[in-house]
Amino acid sequence: MKFNILKDSLSAIQKIQTIKKSDLKGDKKLPKVISDEIKEETKIPQYMTLSKLDWDNNEIHAGIIKDPTAKGGLRYQVIEPVLSERDQKAFEIIKKLLMTELTVSLHDIKSKKDAERRLKKKISSMIKKYRLKIPPKNIAKINYFAVRDFVYLGKIEPLMRDHMIEEISCDGTNIPIYIWHREHESMPTNIIYEKDSELNNFSRKMAYVCGKHVSMADPIIDASLPNGSRINLTLGHEITKRGSTFTIRRFRADPITVIDLIKFGTISIDIAAYMWYLAEKKSTMLVAGGTASGKTTALNALATFIRPGEKVVSIEDTQELNLPHENWIPAVSRQNFTDTQVGEINQFDLLRAALRQRPDIIIVGETRGREAYTLFQAMATGHGGFSSIHADSVDATLTRLTSSPMDVPKALISNSLDLITLQLKIRVGDKSLRRVIQVSEIDGVDERTGQIKTHEIFKWNPKTDNHDYMGDSVIFRKLKERDGDTEEKINYELTKRRLALEWMVRNDIRDHKEVSANVMDYYADPERYYERKRLEVQI
Repeated sequence: MKFNILKDSLSAIQKIQTIKKSDLKGDKKLPKVISDEIKEETKIPQYMTLSKLDWDNNEIHAGIIKDPTAKGGLRYQVIEPVLSERDQKAFEIIKKLLMTELTVSLHDIKSKKDAERRLKKKISSMIKKYRLKIPPKNIAKINYFAVRDFVYLGKIEPLMRDHMIEEISCDGTNIPIYIWHREHESMPTNIIYEKDSELNNFSRKMAYVCGKHVSMADPIIDASLPNGSRINLTLGHEITKRGSTFTIRRFRADPITVIDLIKFGTISIDIAAYMWYLAEKKSTMLVAGGTASGKTTALNALATFIRPGEKVVSIEDTQELNLPHENWIPAVSRQNFTDTQVGEINQFDLLRAALRQRPDIIIVGETRGREAYTLFQAMATGHGGFSSIHADSVDATLTRLTSSPMDVPKALISNSLDLITLQLKIRVGDKSLRRVIQVSEIDGVDERTGQIKTHEIFKWNPKTDNHDYMGDSVIFRKLKERDGDTEEKINYELTKRRLALEWMVRNDIRDHKEVSANVMDYYADPERYYERKRLEVQI
């Protein structure tokens, strides 16, 4: 097979080599480089936004245009260098030659940049070796596409470099790739996988990059890309009738912090101060919400409040949490190696192992199976615990916990769980927003009905888009009995944390590391931190 590929490649090379010099002069009529194209495109009024993507010196742009045929009337356009027909043929030849001649060991490649350098060097040597007549400016374009396809994720790589994109979705062959844009929400793109073979090969590549295997026998995988992004992938037409599919939930290199959530309006400063105080007291909390409501983001922000030095063990299917704590064990489950489930390590196994590691705080990315019972047992013995759960109300959360496959007894829930935060994705006008709808405390079991009692401590007001404090905290009552705290002391502790958060909001301290550093500074000397920031806020 390799011989045939090489034969075809050499035949095409000979054709290029026989191109007349007069044909080369016609190169001036080829499409201009992308920078010139952008200048021209910006004159077109339907371009709402146009921005350069981060890709070394390459002119790669992303634009959003008005398109009445698309959902929401908008379409996302990736604008890349344009290859002439002649250069496209040369590129196809180079790709085939690379597949046969590129013999670099993965162990020798130190980084992506090193891989780019090696690839460009190899292309340069092949152009000389086979005497390909390619203008120098066009070699740069070919290098771009080669690096894009061989080193990175091919067609979708520009999408991965746009920080405004939260999600990338492919629904099959000959269907535009869809994205979820942070500002404009769902919209189609101009990227399409036109052939089944192309999309299937890409799916296999993605599985390989994630360290997984996908095949017709095992056509569905959930995994994490090297940058932390979450991917769900299917292969072929047997499972999804329109061809292979994938959905990528983007990992933010710059994680959303609690200060971001306050500025977004997702939570209030009062809620954040309240949760900070409870996190320090090792209270147990569940973040409930629907799909894409920001549950993991809320968990990650909440974990920032954990006291430095405490041992934290996190358990996830795919790693998404990013904690600033040094004493932290991030555990990730593993799929089985065979159909007999040999080698499988699930969340239940990880949780059992975590209890032998003497953690102060246990964080479970999402509770959905038999690990729930073990988690609640651990929380009942004094371990602090955070987790998320898929539910659209507090009542639905409790129903899920007490039903199969979790089957957590109501008495165990009431004795171990302190708080449920309900976070939903809602529409306000023409925008989709994430809001904490309510914060409810667990108040034991009703002796008459046998149902778990809850007390709403914070509630979102849709008319004002504010969070109202309902008062009479059950947890504060418990803390008074357990720790001997007075009402005045609790209020003072909340005031200190509220002011710390207010200072960070005012000064736009939203970087993950900066927020974490401020929380650490607070714990180092709360009184000094409070007095210093109080004076700054008053000025």
